[in-house]
Amino acid sequence: MKPILTLLAASLIAAALPAQAQSSDKEELARLRATTQALIDALVAQGLLTRDKAEAILKQAQATAQSAAAAPAASAQADATAPKVLRIPYVPETVRQQMRDEIKAEVLAQAKGERWGQPDALPDWVGRIKVSGDLRVRGQSEIFDKGNVPAEEFRKQTASPAWAVDLPNTTNERQRMTLRGRLEVDAKLSDQVLASVRLATGSTGNSATSTSQTLGNDFNRYTIGLDRAYIRWQPPLFFNGLSADFGRMPNPFYSTDLAWPDDLAFDGVAAKLNQVFTPKRSLFATAGVFPLEELQLTTSDKWLFGAQLGGEIDLARGVQFKLGLAAYDFRNMQGQRETNPPPSGPKNGTTNYFASQYAPGLRLKGNTLINLNDPTSTAAPTWGLASKFRPVNLTLGLQLDDLLPVPVGMTLDWIKNTGFDIADIERRAGVSFRDPARPERTLLEKTTAVQARVQAGALRVARRGDWQAFAAYRLVQRDAWIDGFTDTTWHLGGTNYKGWSLGGSYGLDKNFWLAARWTSTRNLDDGVRVFDAAGAIGNLSSAPLRIEVFQLDLNARF
Repeated sequence: MKPILTLLAASLIAAALPAQAQSSDKEELARLRATTQALIDALVAQGLLTRDKAEAILKQAQATAQSAAAAPAASAQADATAPKVLRIPYVPETVRQQMRDEIKAEVLAQAKGERWGQPDALPDWVGRIKVSGDLRVRGQSEIFDKGNVPAEEFRKQTASPAWAVDLPNTTNERQRMTLRGRLEVDAKLSDQVLASVRLATGSTGNSATSTSQTLGNDFNRYTIGLDRAYIRWQPPLFFNGLSADFGRMPNPFYSTDLAWPDDLAFDGVAAKLNQVFTPKRSLFATAGVFPLEELQLTTSDKWLFGAQLGGEIDLARGVQFKLGLAAYDFRNMQGQRETNPPPSGPKNGTTNYFASQYAPGLRLKGNTLINLNDPTSTAAPTWGLASKFRPVNLTLGLQLDDLLPVPVGMTLDWIKNTGFDIADIERRAGVSFRDPARPERTLLEKTTAVQARVQAGALRVARRGDWQAFAAYRLVQRDAWIDGFTDTTWHLGGTNYKGWSLGGSYGLDKNFWLAARWTSTRNLDDGVRVFDAAGAIGNLSSAPLRIEVFQLDLNARF
């Protein structure tokens, strides 16, 4: 409002000045007075200016005009002997028209921004809030092969090494319905700061990688958890493409579900730099620090450190290639066998013990495990990860938009765990994994994973008639990745399997679609039996386990 009042005052001063020009200039001043008065009356009528304020503006303009007129009169009296010079400013019609257009545009823009005269206008903060979400209702069939090793055989394991010690079911088919609901609120605090919160279904403590809730609770209510809560800051310091996330955030790395499942959220801090050289070429770098488990009685907390470099380039019109190379370090995740019995008496609960265990709420199946109990213990095993995990992840993506009748996207993902060291594992486990008769035979290094995926159709099913289809193949060796951070559709979660997946989606209406997926996997067989000093303990890492999963989804997005 202040710029308009200043403009009005200036117009009134000009209009109040005495007419010292010719008749055409007098007519122009008269029109200016009339226009200014009409504008003041309109502002008063709209309630944007009070009548008292308008009168005050008029009086101030008249006083200023009289002072401006008195000054030339005094000067003229002092210089009576000087020749009379009359200067008449001339403003061309084109300039006057341009001024009128600029003033009009400024007034309209301010009126729109401040919502003048709108009795139902919402507060300014409402325009900076975005609410979105999605719902998915799923029917899922889990089919187990009759030749699978029974689950109780896996649960009998007590000595190192061991695999899949928590399997509850390997032979009984399961039919169930699940629900996933997510509600997200994004608040744009400024051009640099975004705050976001998302709530989601899913029981806490059961799975870090899925927000699906199994239905069937006698109609009781279900748990809603804090799925995301983070602040994104884009400081204009050195590069325009710099941003940082703080809190519980979406996956900051370029990857596929071979490494990080779609539903997984990260806790911690992540920074990303995206440098665009041309519209067709860019480089990005991402780094993050993420706490996994904070321990009260030791400084050996569990952390994830990650860094990634990558780039994107258009190879030709409609052909886009993207690459990302990431390195991760799961710090202090490996198990360490205890050497003494648990503390008792006053020390019980005050001394760090079993801090390196692989928590039952996180582990799924596939990774090699070691028993952390001290040598004298006869208690139930406490399990820890045998290997250290320092995986390297290479992700390649190729998108073809114009070369084929429909858009086609392809990804190739490769993982190698560089932290596996058999000598280090034997030292921490306190036992030898070698065959006394054949010392060269030992626990094999199985630390590679690979996935190839091709997708055809719309990148996102958003309208009626949109469709999408995909096919994927993957092979995941047992210690390539921490099994607790894996996708729970493939092999129902975990590692040490190979298989394929086929699926598709079809749009039934706007942001409403049907999807189906079939996934078939089976355990890998490394062909090696593992021995300890007492003799063969078997190798359930290679035990037959074949699983078929069919999913039918009804999805809605808003």
